Amino acid sequence: PDQNFVLVDMVVDNPNVASLTFKANEGSFLLGIVAAMKSETGKIGFVGGMDIPLIKDFYVGYKAGAEWAVPDIEVLEAVYVGDWGDPTRGKELAVGLVELGADGIFAAAGGSGLGALEAAEEQDVTGYGVDACQCYLNPNVFASMTKRVDTAVYEMILDAMVDKFQGGFYSGGIREGWVGMCRLPSEEAYWEELFDFTHQEI
Repeated sequence: PDQNFVLVDMVVDNPNVASLTFKANEGSFLLGIVAAMKSETGKIGFVGGMDIPLIKDFYVGYKAGAEWAVPDIEVLEAVYVGDWGDPTRGKELAVGLVELGADGIFAAAGGSGLGALEAAEEQDVTGYGVDACQCYLNPNVFASMTKRVDTAVYEMILDAMVDKFQGGFYSGGIREGWVGMCRLPSEEAYWEELFDFTHQEI
C-alpha cells in the first residue's frame, strides 16, 4: 500500500495506482484516412487479435476515419485471430480479406499481426501497423497507428520524482501525445531514426 504503481491498458481503482488508457480510436482514425485515400479497390480490412473492447476501439476509429475521408469506401467487417501469438492465423485472415477485395490491411493483433503484415507483402497490398511504427518490417507497410506508452509512463515517472504522483484514471489521445500515426510530420523522423529506415513517399 505504500508503493505507487502505473498500470497500462487496464484500470484498478486504488489510490496508489495510476491507470493509463489510450484513445486508440483517435490514432486509428488518422490511419483510416490514409488507408481509404490510398485504396484503389475501394475496400480495406482489419485483423484484430482478440474480439474485445480494447481492440474494437482500433477498428471503430479506423472505420470512422476511412469513411470521413472517402465516404464510399467499404471497410470490411473486422476479423479476429483469437490469440496474440498466432501469426499463421493472422496471415490466413489477411489473405481472406484480400480475396474479398481489400487492398489495405490494418493489423492490431500483437504477434499475430506480424502474419497479417507478411500477407500484405506477399499479396502485394498495403499493410498498416500498430502501437510502434512497423513500416520498417517490409516495403508494403505504409503507415502505423502509434501508441506512445513511453510518453505516458515517462510523465508518470516525472510526477513521482517531484512527489506529484496521484493514483486514478488517466486517458490520453492525440492532444496529449499518447497516440498518433507515424506519418504525421511530428512523428515521422522520430521513427525513422529509431528503426534506421526511410518511409516511402506519400
